Amino acid sequence: EFEFTIGPIPFQDGLGKEVVSRFSTDLDSSSTWYTDANGREMQKRRLNYRPTWKFNSTEPVAGNYYPVNSRIFIRDESKDVQFTVLTDRSQGGSSLNNGQVELMVHRRCLHDDGRGVGEALNETGLVVRGSHFVSLDHTSNATVLHRELGEALMLMPWLALLPSNETYPSYKDKYNMEYAGLTMDLPPQVHLLTLELLGDKKILLRLEHQFQADEPLNTPVNITLDNLFTAFKIAQVTELTLGGNADLSSVHRLQWNTKDKEGMGMGPAWNGNGSGNVRQVLKAPGIVVSLSPMQIRTFEATIE
Repeated sequence: EFEFTIGPIPFQDGLGKEVVSRFSTDLDSSSTWYTDANGREMQKRRLNYRPTWKFNSTEPVAGNYYPVNSRIFIRDESKDVQFTVLTDRSQGGSSLNNGQVELMVHRRCLHDDGRGVGEALNETGLVVRGSHFVSLDHTSNATVLHRELGEALMLMPWLALLPSNETYPSYKDKYNMEYAGLTMDLPPQVHLLTLELLGDKKILLRLEHQFQADEPLNTPVNITLDNLFTAFKIAQVTELTLGGNADLSSVHRLQWNTKDKEGMGMGPAWNGNGSGNVRQVLKAPGIVVSLSPMQIRTFEATIE
């Protein structure tokens, strides 16, 4: 873990400045790096390249910067080594030279860049504090690590302190110091994304598969929901759209003719390919849902 404190950025010389954190390695990354899309699927990036048109580089730095929501990494395929940097907030990042990773951590610009804002990015006296989390490992190990660590950093516990005259043994005897909301560990691929009370005996439940198709642990996984939680049991579930505002069975998707001919299946609990689905209510015992790589499924559950 690398902690940084930067600022205020001096401006007396009349020049704007952009401050980056740069990591240099001896890895042969072949001018290729990867950035995440909102903490989920990793996107392949290449220096001075766009996959759908011929790229004319007029801004060699800015033209190769991409959003980094939570992580960026480079790989040396010949060594089977991956160098990963996880961030504690969204930043811009790139790999402008072979074996390098850089992230912009602060900037102060004295002139408008002509991109529509109509003012300079000139916050006075701004100090930035943050952390970068760095790992170097074999590719398969690094992938599992950055998936699990990314979730841990996103949902990091908050530390709270309070004054007390009690000793620790006395406090421990009075209060419950541990609580487990689940009766069992979820499979490593699965993340409990949402657990929200909707009303009397109703909850919103959202589960996601954390790994994509070309990563380790990319197999579909089944989860039994009946007795998953310690505080209640699930009696029945109805699958909703991703946003949780409509039954999935009510969705009638447009069918597009694409070059790759890939379909958009709605999962094993639903008939059809996204049009004219039959509403199904899964009831206990034996409420089993399946998750494919990168899939998120949303349910309204009745509890007891």
